[in-house]
Amino acid sequence: MTLTKEDLARSINSNIHGLSRLIETNYTLDYEEGDIITIENAESWTDGGQFTVESTQEYTYCFTIENSVPCHVVDYTNEEETDVLSAVDCEHEKEVLIAAGTKFKVAYVSNDDDFAEMGYYAIDLEYVEED
Repeated sequence: MTLTKEDLARSINSNIHGLSRLIETNYTLDYEEGDIITIENAESWTDGGQFTVESTQEYTYCFTIENSVPCHVVDYTNEEETDVLSAVDCEHEKEVLIAAGTKFKVAYVSNDDDFAEMGYYAIDLEYVEED
């Protein structure tokens, strides 16, 4: 059986607060405070690493998780993990994986004036624990 990114994400080895993720889109996102977001596929986040978005789009979004969330911290000394993620020479990114099905509540969404001033939209999330 071949190991996947989702397999790694489900192999929880930490619980970290303050994770962030940067994305760029060609359209504005319509999140509102109180919305629930469910992760559809394993996603890469960071706890302070340096990351550059690979494709430049018109709108930049910076997501930050305000509370602790179960996650998998990538072990860059583990060749199998780095092969699955194609993460060669990426130690500076400090990659953390969050599994599909993880839920977040939108706590804050910046506005168009903030975007004009900062160059990105900030979206703060709160991890929603399963019942």
